Amino acid sequence: MTINQLADSALEYLKGFFPDADKIQLEEIEKTDDNLYCFITLSYESSDIPEPTNSWLIKKSRKFKIFKIDVETGEVRSMKIRDLKI
Repeated sequence: MTINQLADSALEYLKGFFPDADKIQLEEIEKTDDNLYCFITLSYESSDIPEPTNSWLIKKSRKFKIFKIDVETGEVRSMKIRDLKI
């Protein structure tokens, strides 16, 4: 499969679990050295954390997910949280 097809697999998987994900962006692509898997990182905006001081204003947070995808079949083998340390 092509990188675009693998990225589409990750995107569809993400949308299946998080249908309200907004402003989805491709962040990273990495193939394993043996070319069996591809790790794709997607980010998206989530409004699941309201601003504590202003309940009428919802603050959106950016979340990151890493997908391990089988290069031959396009099957998503795992989805993990990508925790960014700032």
